Amino acid sequence: MATRLPASQHTREELTALIEGRLSTASAKDELVKLATRLIVEEALEGEAGDALGREYYEHGAQPGQGYRNGYRPGRLKTAEGRMEYSAPQIAGRDEPFRSAIREHLKGHTQGLEDLAIEMLARGLSVRDIEDAFKDETGRLLLSKTAVSQLGERLWEDYRAFTQRDLSEYEITYCRWHRRAFAAWRETRAGSGGLGFYH
Repeated sequence: MATRLPASQHTREELTALIEGRLSTASAKDELVKLATRLIVEEALEGEAGDALGREYYEHGAQPGQGYRNGYRPGRLKTAEGRMEYSAPQIAGRDEPFRSAIREHLKGHTQGLEDLAIEMLARGLSVRDIEDAFKDETGRLLLSKTAVSQLGERLWEDYRAFTQRDLSEYEITYCRWHRRAFAAWRETRAGSGGLGFYH
């Protein structure tokens, strides 16, 4: 039986494939920003689900009425890069129905999330960056401090892997300044491309 993976892990794999040039798209830059944004959204939603249930994705031991994970349902956001779909965890079996505050918060905050995604690839994210992105209008943090810390650790590892990949096979063929990051399209000698962000 195959192990079920969180939706964010599938997104992380797609992002890695795009970065490594194994996933071909019409606009690599737009797709890179969308996938990085989707990763942040899915990680935050999974953190919120963990907070609501009191346990992580693979942990067992639910108390009666505490609830359980019940798959994912699709969500959509309109972004500057186009429509973005993401997977939102469903929670069932709770005494009080679960309603995601983060999903509500996402409406109208997509530009901030896209900026956060670019920052993630350009310099990594701090805990403060993540906290600022997931506060409601009153300033209340929508994730627990533990969830923010865990999200920060996972995204930091993604950033480190992104910055430490081997680029020796690439030659820069196109450069452009985009927001606060320097984007470079790199062409391999074989002709496939990859996109990178630099300070």
